[in-house]
Amino acid sequence: QNASTMGAVNSSSIGKYSNDFELIVRAGKNLEEVLERDFGAPDGKDKGLHDKISDARTEDGQPLPEDLVKTMRKLVTIRNKLVHEHDFNKIPERADFVKDYDHVIDTLAKMKGKSTGGGCCVS
Repeated sequence: QNASTMGAVNSSSIGKYSNDFELIVRAGKNLEEVLERDFGAPDGKDKGLHDKISDARTEDGQPLPEDLVKTMRKLVTIRNKLVHEHDFNKIPERADFVKDYDHVIDTLAKMKGKSTGGGCCVS
């Protein structure tokens, strides 16, 4: 699949990357940066993304919402399989992965009161 077969993919979406490996690495790096920068997850390479999701906190010190954590863990599990498993070479249900990733990033941005620049609506 490419961006034109996945429906409307805005230019800030990771869906613009046609190579699954590039898409997955960029998605992981972006998610890691947001969790570290905006939600207090530990930076550096000592902890993986699953740990960073567990350690991330809202401004009032609460864990991130359970449904959001579940979606992030699903994305990170797919990332880990693609990067580490020899026979896992493409993102299953790629359009769903992109949709879930964009939802996670948009939700995290709203939680911090930031715009991702990818929205379609006027505020």
